[in-house]
Amino acid sequence: MDINLVLALFAGLILVLSAFSTLLQRVSLPGPVLALAFGVLIGPYATGLLRIEDFGVPTGTLLEQAARITLGMGLAGVALRLPHGYWRAETRWIAVIIGAGMALMLAVATGVLWGLLGLPFVLALLLGAIITPTDPVVTTPVVTGSLAEQRIPERVRHNLSAESGLNDGLGYLFVMLPVLLLTAPDRAWSELLTTVLLWEVVGAAVFGAVAGYLLGRLFVAVKDRGLMEESSYLGFLVPLGLFVLGAGKLLGTDAVLAVFVAAAVFGQVIPQRDEEQEDKVDDAVNRFVLLPVFVLVGLSLPLDEWARLGWTAPVVVLAAVLLRRLVALWVLRPLLRGVHDRPETAFLSWFGPIGVSALFYATLAERHTGHHEIFTWTTLAITGSVLVHGLSTAPLSAWLQKREPEQTQKQEADA
Repeated sequence: MDINLVLALFAGLILVLSAFSTLLQRVSLPGPVLALAFGVLIGPYATGLLRIEDFGVPTGTLLEQAARITLGMGLAGVALRLPHGYWRAETRWIAVIIGAGMALMLAVATGVLWGLLGLPFVLALLLGAIITPTDPVVTTPVVTGSLAEQRIPERVRHNLSAESGLNDGLGYLFVMLPVLLLTAPDRAWSELLTTVLLWEVVGAAVFGAVAGYLLGRLFVAVKDRGLMEESSYLGFLVPLGLFVLGAGKLLGTDAVLAVFVAAAVFGQVIPQRDEEQEDKVDDAVNRFVLLPVFVLVGLSLPLDEWARLGWTAPVVVLAAVLLRRLVALWVLRPLLRGVHDRPETAFLSWFGPIGVSALFYATLAERHTGHHEIFTWTTLAITGSVLVHGLSTAPLSAWLQKREPEQTQKQEADA
């Protein structure tokens, strides 16, 4: 592999997308869509400039570690979008969408895949668990940037960010159940409750909270004493995510959840930042970390295997991705009255994209079970979600902007 070719291709894409970011946002062509397409273009099915095998690392290992590092860095930016006092103010939203929402989304996705594709139930359950969490990194183009700030209410953006960050980390618990059922069925439930739940999940939350608090206090102390330059903010944030990701894994916990909890606690400890600084962090993470991962996904898409699945497969898989969110939000709407009105619920029920977290869980599940079809089905779901959700971002955010004043006027008239 020629490293100079890789640098030129990957950095060249980021340069172009950065230069035309506002234009691309307005025409509903977010970075993940174009990066995925670029990966296919330079891959073996088009120009043949690069192959995923050229990196000299097993494909599953490369994609799993790339997705894990992307999540570690991206989740820090996601958690820090949330203002001080957010978690106390939005307790009902978090409790409903995480407590009942994840289980309902898992049930819908599993039912669609099992009933319409005829997959074995445990495999359908595993795929349903992989696509259940809303991706926290892929939602970045939906909830950040000038267009999002103009069109999407702040509360919607914050709630989508918080939900996607939390359910992505908790998705590990959902994924490990079918993995254990496939690999150790005789002790699956005991392993899930003891090792996975009590140590890996609860342990991750405790470790993340402690690490986030201590690092937050350190940040405040060195900044107040003039020991750190303002320009070091990003230099502190990115290592925070990677430190917790690595340390959490060494402790044997769900390190992805630990990163989000640590960044969320860190964000509540340090002084409130202005939004301009937060956006710089999000933009840097989005362009320098998220986009290369989607180029790698484009290079690795199993198009031959997709073709053998037939035309019904992408339709059913996309239906599972879309319906799991639509059904859950509208079924739970009575519990969320006063949190979001109908237009906001419609917007949130549509935007549940999957991407980097699904890639991470798919490669992790394939490594544990040896079932390669997990990767085939998941990449099909990721591609469908990136295209459908990405291309609909601008028109639906414009629709929400138009509907919000109408809804406000109606509520005032009813009052």
